[in-house]
Parts: sequence; structure tokens; C-alpha cells
Amino acid sequence: MKHYLDHDWHGNMASPRKNLGEKTKLHSFIILSIVWIFFGLIGHEPWRPLESSTISQILVILQDNQFIHPSSSSNEIPAYPPLYAFFAASFAKILSPIFEIHDGARLSNALWLSLTMISIALMTKELWGKGFGRTAGLFFIASIGLIINIHTLTPEISALTGFAFCLYAFSLYFRRPFRASVILGGGISVLFLSNGFLPTLSIFLTAILLSFLSFGKNRRYFIFLGISFLISFIIIGTWLVFFNYSDPNLFNSWIQQPIFKSSPNFWYPLQGIAWFTWPAFPLAIWMLQKNYKKILDQKKLLLPLVFILAYFLLISFSPREDQINLLPFIIPFCLLAIGSIDLLKRGYASALNWFGFLIFGFFSLIIWLGWFAMQTGIPEKIFERMFFLSGNFSANFEILNFLISFTLTMYWLINSFTNKITNRSSITNWAIGITTLWVLLIALWGPFINNYKSHKNIYSQIKPFISQSSSCLFTRNLTNSQRDLLHYYTNIIPIDSMNTDKKCRLALVSLSNGSEIPAEFVEWKEIWTGKKIRDKFYYILLSE
Repeated sequence: MKHYLDHDWHGNMASPRKNLGEKTKLHSFIILSIVWIFFGLIGHEPWRPLESSTISQILVILQDNQFIHPSSSSNEIPAYPPLYAFFAASFAKILSPIFEIHDGARLSNALWLSLTMISIALMTKELWGKGFGRTAGLFFIASIGLIINIHTLTPEISALTGFAFCLYAFSLYFRRPFRASVILGGGISVLFLSNGFLPTLSIFLTAILLSFLSFGKNRRYFIFLGISFLISFIIIGTWLVFFNYSDPNLFNSWIQQPIFKSSPNFWYPLQGIAWFTWPAFPLAIWMLQKNYKKILDQKKLLLPLVFILAYFLLISFSPREDQINLLPFIIPFCLLAIGSIDLLKRGYASALNWFGFLIFGFFSLIIWLGWFAMQTGIPEKIFERMFFLSGNFSANFEILNFLISFTLTMYWLINSFTNKITNRSSITNWAIGITTLWVLLIALWGPFINNYKSHKNIYSQIKPFISQSSSCLFTRNLTNSQRDLLHYYTNIIPIDSMNTDKKCRLALVSLSNGSEIPAEFVEWKEIWTGKKIRDKFYYILLSE
């Protein structure tokens, strides 16, 4: 019977030890990935502003069968192409007997994330060889910037899959150029149909830059790009033709939206990358510094670095400064960090491991302490603060959530203290730690957060006052996200009161304390008023 041994050449624990079975490692990784992906996708209402626009867009698809250019109720011009919303609406429709629309739609994220992780694993195999796939996946799971964003309804999730497809295609090009062409064409299509022009241009810029380097020193590279671009142009062009045919005026308005702003802001993405891609960021930087003389000769370093530079340049011109734009950076930084994990001295790996343990341990302790205070009223000051921030939510003891949280916490603690620290186990512990923290946040604090963030109660109170035959409601002083959620909960698309083309007999006005009803509604009759607890604004429903 053969035994494969690992030797530690860097630290003071140089005795060989038998490898954990490969099947056991794979099964553990799959279980961790399932928990990381699925936990938090269901069980809470749409939260604004992250999900409000998309849930309204999904509702338009379900109600009006508008698949070509669905838009949210707050914006007639679609903010994004329809691919993500279409798949989310499809999941919501299929799962409607079991889940509410928003929960069913969020489960579509599991499909996109699974495809992304598979692409990263295959890409890692092409660039670094066998034996690194799980490590790449663990780096991806451990990334701080992913954990909240991947559990929300946002087109950047499917766009991330498009980026993963494209980068995998570039890595596969040397071995299987035709297959890589098909994958790149599909990846560009997914990317564009999810997030529009600017992110897609980063792939074109990456392709151009690579053509001047080792990638483009033969005619085969340009044939590879030509087939890829042809495939993507056919797919994207088909949608554009249907869009223009369906509504030429809307298409012109959409196509004329600004892609870039006049002056770049390099500082915003630069300051966000370091924490957003942690823990891969410092290891990737160290890897580049250690091998800077070989970058041009090694595609495993060249490809992710060129993409980072291309995407950084373009995203700095984005008119929308949002941390979710940083998501694509995680993939190349994970690819770069992979090569450093086996080269770190044991002391550095141990420091990284304990740094993660202290961070996740500290925040896990806060979550447990806050939950305990809400259940018992002790400590009193923490209870009062939690009760205030949760919108006066009365906590109930939920045995299943408690058992899940307690079991996972114990597993994480036992794993952290009993397993020997190796270079790769330090990343495993980061992935387990951030997954544990997320599960605790959703299982223990989820009801409190949902009570504060949800608008279901306040908008559901309005719905009975709206006649079933009425489809017209003026709004005033509501934000775009509020109008989108109003649409979701009432099935009425609100109309801004400044629009004089339509005549509505109902109006919903949002006012702060001391504010007066707008002049055009002074003569209208008040039929309902209400507000969210702890909200400084209140709503008045008026009838002409």
C-alpha cells in the first residue's frame, strides 16, 4: 500500500506526515462550498438598495412577459441587459410553489457561482497544473468581498461567471484553441448580457494587450480571437436587433447612455482592492515581487496581471462608483496567490492563520453576545442597542438556527486548535472561518437585520387601499429603491408626480417630520399614514 508524504522544508515541523485522503479533502471542500453558496440565499425579504432594482425587473418579466428589455419601475431605461434577471425570474417561476419570488430568484445565484468556481478550478489546472484546484476554490471562498454580494440579487453575479469563462478561455487557448474560442465567445456574451459595455471592454482590452506579449506571437492567437469575437457578436447582436425592433426609441435611449465619465478616479478602486480581495491580495503581491523578472515568460502570472491592469484602467472611468465593481478582481488575485502558498515560510503561514482566527473569532463572539443579549436581556446595554437597531424586534428562540450555529462554531474552533498548521491549511481555515461568520450572522442575527431592512410590512399596508382595477399611483419624495420595492409588494408601477401625462386618483407621499404636503396634493384626502419603526420618514396615502 502506497503512502504519499508531505515534507515541510520551510519551518520547524519538518517531520513527514501522511496526506489526508484526496476523496476526504474533496468531499469536505464540496460541503464547505455548498454551505457557503446556499446559506443566506433564502429566508429574508429583498433589501434595499442592493436588491430593489433587480426584484422590480424580475417582476416585470413575470407579469408582462417582457424578456427583451425589462426595466425596473423606477427607471424606464434598463440599467442592465436582461440575462441575470431572466434566469432569476425563471428560477422564481419554477420554484414558485415552494419559495416566494425573491427567494426563488436568489437561488439562481447558486448556478452562476457553481459555474464560476468550476471555471476557476479548470483555469487553475491549465495555468498551475494539477493539485491546485481546491486551493484556488478556497481562496475564492475566503475572499472578504464576496460573502455579502454573492447572496444578493444583482447582475454582477452572472457577470462574474462571464469573467471566469473568458479568463479560462485565455488559459486554455494554448492547448485547445477551438474549444477556447467557443468558451471565450460565450463568456463575452454572458458578460455583456449581464452587465453591459464597460466590463466587456475590459476583456477586449485584455485580448489586445496579450497580443503584444507571448500570447500573440503566432497567427493562431488571432484566429482564436476572431472566432471568439464572431460568436459573441452573433449572440449579442441578436439581442440588440430584437431590442431595437421591439422599441426603437427605448433602444436609442439605452445605447446613448454614458459608458465613461470624463475624468478617471483611480483612487477609489485602488483603495478597495486591498481589503476586497483579502487574503489573496498580499500573497499575490508577494508572488509578483518574487517573480517580477519572469512575468513576461509565464502565462500563469502574465494573464491575471494583464487582466488586473486592463480592468483597473476601465473601471476607473466608470460613472458608477460602487464596491461591487471590484468583484472581478478577486479571480485574478486568487490565481496569483495560488503560486505563493507553497513557497511561504511556515512562520508567515502561521501568522496568516492566526490573523484570520482572531478576526473571525472576534466578530463571531460579538454575534453570539448580541444574540444572547436579545434572548435574555443581558447585558442590558447591548440588548437596548440591538433592540433599537433592529427596529424594536422581539427575539424568538429558534432551535434549528441555534443548533446550526453552535455546531459550526464548535467545528471551526476544534479545527483551528487541533489541526496542524500548514501553508494550505491556513487558507482552508480562512475559508471555514468566513463561512462560519456568515452562517452565524444569518442564523442568529438574520431576523433582526431583516426586520430593520425589510419594507414588506409598510408597503403591504398600502396594498388594500389600492383598488384591484387601479394601476395608477403617483409618488412623491420616494427614492428609486423605495419605488422599486413598492412595485414589488403592490404590483403597481408608481408614477412620479412630476409626470403630467397621466391622471391618477391616488398618491403616496414620503415626508420627514415637520415637512408639509406638496402643494399639488393639498386638496387631496388622507386615507392612510404609516412609517417604519426607527425611520425618520413617514408615508401618507392620498386620494383625490
